Amino acid sequence: MDTPYMPISPVAPSVHISGITMDNVQRAQTPSGLVPGAGESGDNTEWDASSLDSAIEWLESHASFVNKQSYTMVEIQDRMGGTAAASGMNAAGGASSPLGAFDRAGDLARKHGSLFTSTQQNVRKLAEDLYAAAKALREVKENYETAEKANAMSAQEMERAFSQASSGSNG
Repeated sequence: MDTPYMPISPVAPSVHISGITMDNVQRAQTPSGLVPGAGESGDNTEWDASSLDSAIEWLESHASFVNKQSYTMVEIQDRMGGTAAASGMNAAGGASSPLGAFDRAGDLARKHGSLFTSTQQNVRKLAEDLYAAAKALREVKENYETAEKANAMSAQEMERAFSQASSGSNG
């Protein structure tokens, strides 16, 4: 028999027969990698001035990490023979790559070099964007705090006006 017999039961969480697995689509679960860790905000969308500080710190720390990675990843290129190997040519002008001297090896080395360069540029751009987002969020926070102070002053002025009006004095 080519196809193994697999009984289908709506109550079984999954069936394992001869290396074949069927998931129970009636049971939902969140993958552990998508659950926020301790101290992480996850999908929280409410912010106040104190949590904005945390968001700014998060953006800056991730920007710093990503930026460092963009420079550390040069090790990948070095293991592939450096920038010269990425061109598919050796110093004498002959075909050479860490993958061999045949044509397809040179093509693959050039593709790897191109992919490495674009990935490194995109990682650096991501770091710049994270830094820019942190800067913009810092400005938003400053504007928020300025508006809070302005509102507090307005409330104090309003309270003074009401107390003066109730006492019958004009100022």
